[in-house]
Amino acid sequence: MGEITTSNIPQWTYSHVRDRRAQTLLARLRIGHTYLTRRYLLTRDPQPFCDDCLVPLTVWHLIVECPSLNDLRHRYLYRCRGL
Repeated sequence: MGEITTSNIPQWTYSHVRDRRAQTLLARLRIGHTYLTRRYLLTRDPQPFCDDCLVPLTVWHLIVECPSLNDLRHRYLYRCRGL
């Protein structure tokens, strides 16, 4: 997250989010620990790869890098920047 935030002193508090479940979701996204990307550690399966890019599936890849998700990224993430 340090690569996409502009603040030198990150403030990773989610006090503005009242729902505890949403706070947990934001924290897990920030550190890259989601069931989709870490399930293989629990099930002892091989690490998943992106079907389009053939690179390991990570939160960073899904949110920032994957070219097949550009349309969704523009539709949802960049729209939130104006809020």
